[in-house]
Amino acid sequence: MQKESSIENGKKGGRPKYENAIKVTIPDTELITLTQAQYKILLKKYGSDVLNKAILLFEEWLKSSPEGIKYKGKNNYGHFRSDGWVINSVIN
Repeated sequence: MQKESSIENGKKGGRPKYENAIKVTIPDTELITLTQAQYKILLKKYGSDVLNKAILLFEEWLKSSPEGIKYKGKNNYGHFRSDGWVINSVIN
């Protein structure tokens, strides 16, 4: 008996899968993927100025770094942690 995949659980209970309809479109970016709820949480946590700088910094890293290839097209919410390099680079 096979379990059905869903948006909440992802395929076979793995990472959540996000459809294009619930992804947020961020101006001046093409590779960053966040849901509307995730974007609102980050906006409330960091403010628009810090968040926009962090998003642009991460976008440039995705474009220029060979390591960035594995993060393209995936949800990038985890990269915006308060103890992560993206936010710390912008704040410091």
